[in-house]
Amino acid sequence: MNVFSGFFKGINAYGPAFRILFNHKFRWFLFFPLLLLILLFVVGEWTVSVWGEDLSVIIQVHISEWIAGISWLSWMNQAVGIVMRILLKIVWFFLFVTFGGYIIIILMSPVYSWLSERTETYLTGRQHPFSFRQLLWEVFRGVLIALRNMVIQLVITFFLFFCSFIPLIGWFSPIVLFLVSAYFYGFSFIDYAIERKRFNVKESVRYINKNIGTVMGIGMVFAFFLMLPWIGVTLACFASLLSVIAGAVAVNNINKKI
Repeated sequence: MNVFSGFFKGINAYGPAFRILFNHKFRWFLFFPLLLLILLFVVGEWTVSVWGEDLSVIIQVHISEWIAGISWLSWMNQAVGIVMRILLKIVWFFLFVTFGGYIIIILMSPVYSWLSERTETYLTGRQHPFSFRQLLWEVFRGVLIALRNMVIQLVITFFLFFCSFIPLIGWFSPIVLFLVSAYFYGFSFIDYAIERKRFNVKESVRYINKNIGTVMGIGMVFAFFLMLPWIGVTLACFASLLSVIAGAVAVNNINKKI
């Protein structure tokens, strides 16, 4: 399949995906991203609160020893506590924005596996008997693929970061990085559909690279939402459901031509 035609077929798969997601049999899946976002917010606030308090106490003890007898510096203890909490919130936000895509994919993996299977049944009528063991394997494989893709993408990102300092080449680094992100995100979403073919990771990589245009079309929508400032991760969390369904739609269309 031509890369460009495959790319547009990947994008076009979002049309049926949108209709499927907002079908009365699927729309309740939208509660899962909402629950995940609430969970991440609570965990983030708790982490910042607990770690911020502990770090503040440790630092304040050292500061108290350092400023002992200097009354006009007593305000530093309270200031340090405030600064530590602010810094931890910034660090948490930075980590969430940087790794948010894969945090979503890993934590939502059980939902994606189920959603992809339901989508295939909706498209083909093919029923998949429930197996808890199979579900665990699909979740484990989804997490494994996501971690693999995240590591490779990080290595490429660091390489492109250094390339960005090279004249002319640096201008294209952000574009290449976006395309790389689209590829790996698309890989993660489509793999839920091709896993049911009993492909191992090597066979999945071969299948993905054979249909690289479609893969990038599927992943580009999710990657685009992640780029949006402030609300990117939140919107991407919901958009990921569309990406999983679009991946199943695209794989189903490819299989019809084989």
